[in-house]
Amino acid sequence: MQWTNEIWLAIIAAAVVGFIVGYVLMRATNANAQKQQKLENELKETSEKLEQQKQQLEQHFEQSANLLSTLAEDYKKLYTHLAQGSQTLLPEENKIEFFQLKIENTAQAQNDEDQPKDYSEGSSGILKS
Repeated sequence: MQWTNEIWLAIIAAAVVGFIVGYVLMRATNANAQKQQKLENELKETSEKLEQQKQQLEQHFEQSANLLSTLAEDYKKLYTHLAQGSQTLLPEENKIEFFQLKIENTAQAQNDEDQPKDYSEGSSGILKS
């Protein structure tokens, strides 16, 4: 079997077309791979930023809770100081009723806080009939 010029021309044309199609396919898939990689990197960066913001938010509210707790304790100390001063420094006829009522409530609340509560304040709803 002898190969003619036409067969060689067809083989060369097929090879050229094959290279062109291969090059186009390679470029197309490479571009998609680059886009996918870029999107994955953006997603990773966004996830990291979100995690940082979550941590900052948790720290912020933890610090806020600590500050509010300290503030509440300071107000309680101030109130106790004023109430005790009212009781000891003011004559009986000038005593401030507001402080008198609160001293009794404060003493009762402190006793209640010292006792552990191993019961709930209300019905939990588990065994409601």
